[in-house]
Amino acid sequence: MQQFSVVLQETRKWFQPFRLYGVLAPFELHLLFGALGIQFLYELLYAILPRSSHHALIVIFLTIPLLMIAQYAFWIGAWMTLVSGNVKYLPYALWINAFVILFPFKNIGLGGLVGALVYVGLGYALFRYTASAYANVNHSGREIHKF
Repeated sequence: MQQFSVVLQETRKWFQPFRLYGVLAPFELHLLFGALGIQFLYELLYAILPRSSHHALIVIFLTIPLLMIAQYAFWIGAWMTLVSGNVKYLPYALWINAFVILFPFKNIGLGGLVGALVYVGLGYALFRYTASAYANVNHSGREIHKF
């Protein structure tokens, strides 16, 4: 866990000089969970609306690439959250993403199941990291004590 903490600190140092990182950093959780909300909304609407409205959903989410933008926003938010102090929220986002992959809970193929298991496994590993003492280290390398 200590090596992973060092890698995260070095990645944070590498990201900080980029101007785009400074612009997007305040919105990291908005990108992360907003993207999950858009993906879930697509899956939910596709599951509950009648078949005649699927064409409108395809236009909104696929022709206008709202779903692809949401997927990229999820990854950008995940990377930015991983190197920030809000890393404790990332396992939950990974587990929610696994839920969104499996959401309609019918016709789940092997690819969807494997993808969801990967997100669950990564979320569990990251949850163990956030529960360790190495996750409570600030930017200067000193441990933060919570009372």
